[in-house]
Amino acid sequence: MDWFISLAIAIPFVALGTAIVRDCRGLRSSFYQPRIGPPSEAAEQRYGRVIRLVGWVFIVLSLYPLAAETIRLFL
Repeated sequence: MDWFISLAIAIPFVALGTAIVRDCRGLRSSFYQPRIGPPSEAAEQRYGRVIRLVGWVFIVLSLYPLAAETIRLFL
């Protein structure tokens, strides 16, 4: 049961992290774009790496409990 709970929690966070990393529907660029108009290249260079890193943190940290529960399941 704990494995299913970990999976239920991990799926939305992995989806959110993937959307941030891949800039799905402009999600990543919406964090640093001006209110009207397209995001600037300077803002992409300044904040793009940090926001991508946050996306990877969402992906990796949400998989740790799932991996731990999988290991506990088979031990």
